Amino acid sequence: MDYIITTEQLTKKYKNFISVNKVSMHIQKGSIYGFLGPKGA
Repeated sequence: MDYIITTEQLTKKYKNFISVNKVSMHIQKGSIYGFLGPKGA
């Protein structure tokens, strides 16, 4: 299977604040994918 984006256990921290915690995803080539934050950002 062809993936255009793959993440495994992705985490993003700003000092002591964790904004993304252990996200894993596999986006297939040709698919449409998006995600929004709590305020639509």
